[in-house]
Amino acid sequence: MEKKKYEKTANLAAEFYVASLLYRLGYIATLTLGHTKNVDILVVNNKGETITIDVKGLKSTTTFPVTPKVARKTHFFVLVSFKNKMEDLSMLPDVFVIPSLEIKKLLKKWSGQPVTSVDYRDIKDGKYKNAWSLLGITA
Repeated sequence: MEKKKYEKTANLAAEFYVASLLYRLGYIATLTLGHTKNVDILVVNNKGETITIDVKGLKSTTTFPVTPKVARKTHFFVLVSFKNKMEDLSMLPDVFVIPSLEIKKLLKKWSGQPVTSVDYRDIKDGKYKNAWSLLGITA
């Protein structure tokens, strides 16, 4: 597969990857379909609450474009970086779980773009990495 095609497939691959992890933890996750959606995955946590997840996939380690449209206690962003090794199936991507109520403090203006973003370097070693417990799920 050409490298250019990864840019289009990274987000979809990330959505399926996150759903797979949730299933492995024993939860039923439902992927939503469409191009203009705010919610990519619906899941019921261990408290019986329905939570929603907006997934952003990145083939590299640069910048996740993020435009928060929903801010509530039960909505989360899950950012997935394939660390420039999308074709290496033995590599585990970096996953960051960020509550929608906390995402604004991480947002930056994306250079030359009309959207905001979260820089990989700002979160790569922080408290959101593999923070599945924020969803009410213990890994």
